[in-house]
Amino acid sequence: MRHKLYWQIYFTVVGSLVLFALLAGLLYQWHDDQPPRRLIHGTANLLAAALPHADRPVSEQAAAFTLLTQEFDIPISLYAAGGQIIASVGEPLEPMQDKPRIFQLRLPDQRLILVGRPPHREKSPGLLAGFAMLALAIAIAAIPLTRKLTRRLEALANQLDALGEGDFSVRLPVHGKDEVSRLSMRFNRAAGQIAELLNAHKNLLAHASHELRSPLARLQMAATLLGDHAPAHLQKELSQNISELNELVEEILLMSRLDARPESLQTQRIDLLELCQIEAVPYHASVKGPDTDTEIEADPRLLKRLIRNLLENARRYGAAPFSIRIDSGADGVLLYICDQGPGIAAAAQPHIFEPFYRPPGTPEGKGGHGLGLALVKRIAEHHGGDVEYQTPAEGGSCFKVSLKRTI
Repeated sequence: MRHKLYWQIYFTVVGSLVLFALLAGLLYQWHDDQPPRRLIHGTANLLAAALPHADRPVSEQAAAFTLLTQEFDIPISLYAAGGQIIASVGEPLEPMQDKPRIFQLRLPDQRLILVGRPPHREKSPGLLAGFAMLALAIAIAAIPLTRKLTRRLEALANQLDALGEGDFSVRLPVHGKDEVSRLSMRFNRAAGQIAELLNAHKNLLAHASHELRSPLARLQMAATLLGDHAPAHLQKELSQNISELNELVEEILLMSRLDARPESLQTQRIDLLELCQIEAVPYHASVKGPDTDTEIEADPRLLKRLIRNLLENARRYGAAPFSIRIDSGADGVLLYICDQGPGIAAAAQPHIFEPFYRPPGTPEGKGGHGLGLALVKRIAEHHGGDVEYQTPAEGGSCFKVSLKRTI
């Protein structure tokens, strides 16, 4: 028989309630300080049997009543048949009082005995302390039970977070045969299938990109051999298309390597300001850095690609002059690469870092054909940073890249 999770929770709750009821009943019996109804009626009947007859003098009845009730700690009153009070112990009780704490007993001779319960007293500190200790004991006893029921659910939530962050190697231990165990098995199976699909996709992408190099090389050789025999505009278009295809293949291969081995960074200490000055030369971009140290730990090959992609993006879709600025951040450095172009439409800004994104209305062959900005974001994230698009107040476009000094 499978151990259903809801049965475990149900029996835990019911068992706790039964235990509480049993212990509370015992405490109530030990600390019951109010006389039950039958005891009070029995007391009244005994008094009626022991009192002198109604035709005896009132003084004799009062003396006998006082003698019989002097040891009681509850109020008791005796009334004649005509309604006159004969005697009373404690606070006199009135026959017309309609109170739940007063019991009336009419004798055969029409005399009336009124018996009251003891005056209300505060709860016994010992009783209150006992209930408090009882609640505390149950609360403590329930901790390991509830932890046993929820620990596996917490582990599942943690593993789901790890899976969402890209760690497809996570697996859950399987214990028992309840719903959580079956959910763990399904999670492990789904994680394995996702990992296999992603690996197959990455391998396919890498191999396809690699195989594209051969026909591209042959096309480039054919274009070179063609030489002056082709019109100038055809030579230019052919050369441009081959260059774009080469760049796209390079970006796909790099993206595949980053996805397949995200931890394979070949980092070293480099001067970011010096690297930016070197990369800025072909684009005639100005470079401005802080007076403080601009050295960071990074993969120089990937960081060159990041800077070059942003500068190339500025040249294609922006306008000169181009500028690079480096500032010191809280725990790293901030890299700004800006241009004076028309900027990016607000509707397109949330999507510019998506692979192969093409803004609406963009003509075929211009914009959104590659992985440039997507690769910039991936490289920044691999260095513990991020990238965002900004629109300066003076116009143009600006990309802000945050990089940690030490990964």
